[in-house]
Amino acid sequence: MVVFRGVIMTGVRINFSILCLLLHVCTGESYFVTLSDNGPVVLGANITFKAELFTSYGTSPSGTFRFRWRDNAIPAHFSESEGPEIVAFWNVSYPAHSYGPGPYEVEVIVDKSTIFFFPISSQRINFNITALLNGQMSLIQSQHLRETEYVSSGEEVSHRVDLTEADGAFLKHSATSILTYWFVDCIYYGQTPGYVFNFNYTQPGKMHHVEALVVASYEPPITTTTPTTTTTSTTTTPISPNTTAVPPSMKTTTTVFPTTRTASSTVTTAAPGKNNTFEINSNEISSAMHMFPVQNSSVMPVPAPAVNQPNRTLANYTFFVPYVCLNSSIVPPDPNKTYGYFHRRLVVKAPVANVSVSGSSWLQHGDMLNLQVQCNGSAMIEYCIRILPGSYNVTGNETCPSYASRSHCQFLVMHYFREPSLYTVLIIIRNDVSKIVTKVGINVYEVTKRAQLSVIVVPVSCSLIAVILIVFGVAYYVQSKNRYTIEVADFDFGQANDMEYKTFRERLRESMSNAVNRSDLPEPGGSWSPSRKYGPMN
Repeated sequence: MVVFRGVIMTGVRINFSILCLLLHVCTGESYFVTLSDNGPVVLGANITFKAELFTSYGTSPSGTFRFRWRDNAIPAHFSESEGPEIVAFWNVSYPAHSYGPGPYEVEVIVDKSTIFFFPISSQRINFNITALLNGQMSLIQSQHLRETEYVSSGEEVSHRVDLTEADGAFLKHSATSILTYWFVDCIYYGQTPGYVFNFNYTQPGKMHHVEALVVASYEPPITTTTPTTTTTSTTTTPISPNTTAVPPSMKTTTTVFPTTRTASSTVTTAAPGKNNTFEINSNEISSAMHMFPVQNSSVMPVPAPAVNQPNRTLANYTFFVPYVCLNSSIVPPDPNKTYGYFHRRLVVKAPVANVSVSGSSWLQHGDMLNLQVQCNGSAMIEYCIRILPGSYNVTGNETCPSYASRSHCQFLVMHYFREPSLYTVLIIIRNDVSKIVTKVGINVYEVTKRAQLSVIVVPVSCSLIAVILIVFGVAYYVQSKNRYTIEVADFDFGQANDMEYKTFRERLRESMSNAVNRSDLPEPGGSWSPSRKYGPMN
């Protein structure tokens, strides 16, 4: 009979699977579901899973769906939700007293309703549950988050533990006390009631290791009780030798140990909202420090945190400080507390400072700009130059598409201005921890071109000399002309028709004859003969 029922159940399952497959084929739709989480989370915190359903085309489907959740923890968690929503969330917590840290797996199965629900898609995802708090240590300077390991030696560094959203919400709603112990290069620098620690690093070039131990307690606040005093009692002493952690607003509770026998127990606490007196017991902190070996460091410790003391004498007081140092640590385990360890390595660099610019800021049009820039700061130095027309107000947010690198802060700025005008030269210098924007006003002026004196004197002088020469030439010509007497003779040589034609030989003979017969002696009248004055014309 049992075998027969088993066969029937197996057949039912097979038929149901076949029916679901047929329905899926008939609808002609296919789906897929995505699964994500906000892990990892610490033990006790809520981890949230998100499932989102899509069609094979990536669109949002419609209909009635059922999301079924389950994990592989022992004991396991189950949940399901039904409705038209295509996005489903599942919040699960794994308390420390029931579960251990490690990897887990969760699965979501999505069913769609037609005549009945049948599965259309499923997805699995692995997640981690951790024993320590999750998050990171951030470095902040001048309200800016340092994304690298470099910090400036000129500003205070704010170390902040940033927990994940799930772990932070868990401590906020569950923890009654949160203390963070800070160590710089394995030296204890005190505790803070939150997640922030401020420190100054003044030596550029040094590398430091900063560690933070977050201790969250879940013990309920202890109420204050007042012992009843009678004349028959002699002395009283507490019987619980411990120090109770309370919320940050109530400070630290300290137990007193008198030497007489116990008659009743009293716990002294600081009432919240009152002005309490805090003192630093350096001897007890120093003795606690010597309990653990630490490395030498050039960083000077800051004062230890204040210890709340009641207004009475302390005897046999015990002060214990958890100790962490990179790979070694001394932390007393307490199952009622949650711990978180965070480490950050940082390198100190000097910021860019003392920028000096030398060179002429007044340029004649055509001259080359030549500026010498010097500054102080740790390498590597990057700079860029921007030339802007007119005047400009620096905002400090100026950037450049590219920068030039230098191992030392010393470089030249050279530029040629095509047009005479007023310009602003922006010199942007930065290194890993700072940026400085320096502006220099440049005035390029145009000079009015004037002719040189030689260009005027030489032509004028030459012109005057030429005029003088011309005047003297004309005067000399006139004077020379006046020295000579021009005599004009009028001769009538007869008409051309009367002239006898003679040959050359005849004319030559006649001329010679005339020359021989002409008398060379002057006449008594004192004048030359006509033959003496005038020769023959032919």
